Amino acid sequence: MFYIFEMANNHMGSVDHAKKIIDDFADLTKRKNINAGIKLQFRNLDTFIHPDYQDRNDLKYIKRFNETRLSKEQFSEIINYIKSKNLLSVSTPFDNESLPLFDDLGVEVLKIASCSVDDWPLLNEVCKINRKIIISTGGATIKHLKKVYNLFKKNGRDFAFLHCIAEYPTPIENAFLGRIKKLKEEFPDIEIGYSTHEGPEQKSVSPYAVAMGATIVEKHIGKKTSEHDLNAYSCTAEQMEVVINEIQLFETAFAGDFSESEALKQLKRGVYAKIELNSGYTIQEGDLYYAMPLQEGCLNVSDINEIIGQKLLLDIDRNDPLKKEYLINSEREGKLQRIRATFNKILLDAGVTVTDKDDVELSCHFGLNKFHETGALIVSKINRTYCKKIIAMLPNQSHPTHRHLQKEECFELLKGDCVLTLNGRDIQLEKGKPILINRKVNHSFRTKNGCVIEEVSTTHIKGDSIYENPAISKLTVDERKIKIDL
Repeated sequence: MFYIFEMANNHMGSVDHAKKIIDDFADLTKRKNINAGIKLQFRNLDTFIHPDYQDRNDLKYIKRFNETRLSKEQFSEIINYIKSKNLLSVSTPFDNESLPLFDDLGVEVLKIASCSVDDWPLLNEVCKINRKIIISTGGATIKHLKKVYNLFKKNGRDFAFLHCIAEYPTPIENAFLGRIKKLKEEFPDIEIGYSTHEGPEQKSVSPYAVAMGATIVEKHIGKKTSEHDLNAYSCTAEQMEVVINEIQLFETAFAGDFSESEALKQLKRGVYAKIELNSGYTIQEGDLYYAMPLQEGCLNVSDINEIIGQKLLLDIDRNDPLKKEYLINSEREGKLQRIRATFNKILLDAGVTVTDKDDVELSCHFGLNKFHETGALIVSKINRTYCKKIIAMLPNQSHPTHRHLQKEECFELLKGDCVLTLNGRDIQLEKGKPILINRKVNHSFRTKNGCVIEEVSTTHIKGDSIYENPAISKLTVDERKIKIDL
C-alpha cells in the first residue's frame, strides 16, 4: 500500500508551516510503518495564469494560488525537507514550464491531476520523464483513459490510475467506489488507487476502496494552528491515523491463504483399521471405520476413495490409524513417472536445465488424476529478495484463477503458446514481451500446445495465492502441491 499525503496549497505559502505538516506525517509514517510520500503542487504562475487575469482576486482559484505562492527556492527547500524525513517526494505539475524544475530537484513521483488528464501538451512531456507517474481520473471516460494508457505504455513508463471524484468535499453517496473495479478490469496490468476528497469524518470510504482493490490512497492533509484552519476535505495526522488503522485492518483480513483451523481438524474423522491387516493386503471398505480425533498423519474421510483398493506396505493392528505412507500406490507412481518423462523432454526442448539445487513441484489443484487438465510444473530456481521460476504446462492444460496479496510477478514466454487472463481480459504471451502481474490482480493461464514460461517476481511467500475456486481454497499448500525430482 502506498499513501500519498497531498499537502497541495495547505502550506499556505510558508516553508515553516510546510515543515510542521511534514514532521507530523513523517512521525505517522514511521509509527505505522507504511510506505508514503508527501505531495506538493507547483505552477509557474507567471505563465500558468493569463496576463489579463494575474491580479483577479474575484476568481477563487487565482486568489488561492497567489496567496499561497511558492518561489522556486521555497519549493526546493520543502522538497529536500521531505526527502530528509525518508519520505518520497511527490508533486503535481500543472504546466510544461514547471517540469524542468521537477527534474532538477529529483522529484521521485509525478502526479497528474484530474484537470490535466486531457492536457495533451502536458501529458506528452510528462511521459518522456523516467519517473513513477500517478494519474487521477476524475471526469475522464474509459475511452479517454485508454488513450492516456496507450501513450504512457508506448513510452515505457511506470504509471497508475487513481479513481477520483473532483468534488470538494465529496459526499459519500458520490464516492462511486465501484469505479475501482471497472478500472481494474479495463487496465489489469497497472496499479489502481483512490484519490479521496471526502471529509475527515468519513473514516470508512478509503478502507472500502482498498477492499475494492485500490493499492494507492491519496488524501489531502494539513495542520490546524491559530493562524491556519483546514478546509473541509483535508485531515490532520491524527485523523489520518484513524483511516490508516482501518485500512490495515482490511489488509490483515484479506492477507494470507485460507487454511483449515486446528479446531476444525479436531472435529474431523480419521480412518482406522477395524481389524488386523497384513502387509500386501488389498484394503476393502469393510476393513475400516471412521472416528475422531484425527490423529497426526492419519488419513481422513475425504481420502477414502484413494484408499479403497490400495495395498498395504506393512502390518497394522486393529484400531491403528491408516497413514499415506502405509499404502502402495503403484498407479500413482506410474503416473508420476510418465509426467516426469514428459516434462524432462519439454524442458530439454526449451533449453532449460534443472539442477539438484532447484525445487520442483507439481501444482495439482484437483488431484493427480486431473493434472493433465488443471495444473503446471513449477521449477523454483531462486527465492531470495527476488524469485525466479520456470513454469511448464502440458497441451490443453490450464492454471486456475488466483491472485497474490504480496507478490508481484512478471511472465515471459520461452516456448510454445500461452494465454494469460488478467481480470477476465485475455493476453497472448509473446517471446521477448514480458507481462507484469500486479499484486491482488486475478489471473489465470492456459495453453493449447504446451508451453514454458519464465516467471520473475518479488519473494515467493508460502500461502500468498488466493484462489477464486472455493474447492481449491479449502486445500492447504501441501495438499495441492507434489514435490518431485526430474
